Amino acid sequence: MTRFTQTVLLILLIFTSQLVVNCSSDKDPIDEIENSTSWMDDLEKSLGTGTKAKLNNWIAKGLDQTKLKEAFSKSKDKAALLNNLETAQSIYHQRVYIEDWNNIPGIEKSDYVPNGLANGKTSPWNNPDLDLPAVEAANFVDATATELPAGTKIYRVTGGNPAGGYWTKEIPKSVGDVIGGTAVQPAWNNFSKFYRYEVPQAKTLKVWQGTTARQPIATGIINPHLPGKAIQLFIPAAVRDDAFKNSVQEIQLPW
Repeated sequence: MTRFTQTVLLILLIFTSQLVVNCSSDKDPIDEIENSTSWMDDLEKSLGTGTKAKLNNWIAKGLDQTKLKEAFSKSKDKAALLNNLETAQSIYHQRVYIEDWNNIPGIEKSDYVPNGLANGKTSPWNNPDLDLPAVEAANFVDATATELPAGTKIYRVTGGNPAGGYWTKEIPKSVGDVIGGTAVQPAWNNFSKFYRYEVPQAKTLKVWQGTTARQPIATGIINPHLPGKAIQLFIPAAVRDDAFKNSVQEIQLPW
């Protein structure tokens, strides 16, 4: 056997060996697809028909599949997790349940340390119904009783009560401004509607104004948290009478 023939045979042997290795290591694309959703099939069996469809629907709406899979993998009560996801206020609330912190705007990835007022405050209006109770004072770093003049416009993002207590004088630029800036837990709000109130002519509006305190992102979670820092308003219930409620207008969301 000549040196040339030996060289050719050696090259063919190396090529054949590499081909065998590559073929044996290549994954069947069909197998990969099946494996990527096999966890859904398992949940369908344990949690009931329709579970997989719900999961796929949430993923189609923006829920991260990897985080969703991890959450179910770690959960000791998968039925409870499924129920929480079904009854969540919004996709941001769902992301809290699956700990998808990268996709909740406005949060701060550090430990929550309370910085709200420790006590309520007495108003200068000689009316205890206009005082700032301790439960509301805890949502402020500082709070001052003030009267907004006629023509002042205030704003509120909510999916619930249009005439609730908390408002801002600034229009939020994003849902992150609401979640982070005014420290609104996703469990409290679905951020689906936007309201405006304008103080009527020849009137003033008695409010408490101050810097929003930090909040935990959810009960029992220390890190991440909601940093607050935005200026917010609290309107006492006694001020939010029928005339106030009838003057609240729904407007288009600013984002």
